[in-house]
Amino acid sequence: MLEDTGRRIKELRTEKGWTLEQLGDAVGVNKSTVRKWETGMIKNMRRDKLAMIAKALSTTPAYLMGWQEEGAGDPKREPGNMLPPERLQIHLNTVPVYDPISCGTGKWVDEQPVDYLGVPDTMVSKACHYFANPAFGDSMEPRIQNGDYVVFEQTSTIDPGSIGAFSLNGEYFCKRFKKLPDGSMWLFSENPLYDPIPIQRDDDFRVLGKFRMRMTEY
Repeated sequence: MLEDTGRRIKELRTEKGWTLEQLGDAVGVNKSTVRKWETGMIKNMRRDKLAMIAKALSTTPAYLMGWQEEGAGDPKREPGNMLPPERLQIHLNTVPVYDPISCGTGKWVDEQPVDYLGVPDTMVSKACHYFANPAFGDSMEPRIQNGDYVVFEQTSTIDPGSIGAFSLNGEYFCKRFKKLPDGSMWLFSENPLYDPIPIQRDDDFRVLGKFRMRMTEY
């Protein structure tokens, strides 16, 4: 993950047209330290430095660390409410992980958790319940990659156009829910190679959760 954080730092620095030295000056370190961040040589990046780098590059610590939220717009860009360094003392909430959910044509999922995932408390609400599934398949690429951990907010309703976790006739899907003007309901993939899945009137269809973020292992 640190190597990927370094790649993001380098990409944003070069987009900005800054040298290693210029970014170092902005956050109070020398260019050698910036190079080590970008190459992943420094394994424990301080939270206050992460916040300073994010501010200097007009992004967020969440983007640099690889955490992305649904509806956040351009994940690179600072939304205008940067967390102060003291809020970056991140605590992890334990989220149950279930069997892989289909990002393809359907899959059975055991409804007993198989593992637990630590999700930063800055990314979730204490008032909500969450669960996670590894993504299985490529139908939601490029937004969700095969093998990503997909975190959902538990809910029984969802707005049309939203990505969610769904049960359809006993099979489980991660798809985008759409309701067309004629009243028909469908599950759409992000990958155009996959056909939409119709939801028939007599189908056993349930909304399980709304997509909140994906987390990638490196």
